[in-house]
Amino acid sequence: MYMKIYIVGSVASGKSTLARRMARATGIPCHHLDEVVYGEDPADSRGNRKRSIQERDALFFSILAREHYIMEDTGRTCFVEGMRQAEVIVHLEIPLYVCRQRILCRWIKQNLGLEKCTYKPRFIMLRRMFKWAKDYDTGVDGIKTRVALYPSKTVVLRNNKEIERYLMSLT
Repeated sequence: MYMKIYIVGSVASGKSTLARRMARATGIPCHHLDEVVYGEDPADSRGNRKRSIQERDALFFSILAREHYIMEDTGRTCFVEGMRQAEVIVHLEIPLYVCRQRILCRWIKQNLGLEKCTYKPRFIMLRRMFKWAKDYDTGVDGIKTRVALYPSKTVVLRNNKEIERYLMSLT
């Protein structure tokens, strides 16, 4: 079984859900790197605050120092060391139209209070998520290029059937 796992993919590709499911299946703790970059702050108009680089890096490297972890992120450049140190990179290559549907559904649920989030789900955030998904899909953000540096340890999953099969292989 892999001990250090890095999950990467577009916004709304299912990274957090997969990380939680893998954590339940393996007993390995999962870490959402959005929570390393941002801390909840109800006093802030966005509902969160961006951590200082020093604070972010201290949290990130404390995760890397652990014997076992599952971490998930969109593949930010500040976390490339996570890809390098991971024993396996799970790359979720979910079609853009699926991600867009999930983004809209998530945003609606967050606005109705049915889904928790660490930011205020305003319209500008919806627009940003659509842009991030498009930037990922077209390769503008460079994430696919960063993942491509590690072909021997990358598992690409493109749909729910492949994800389910992968999860079954962990048990």
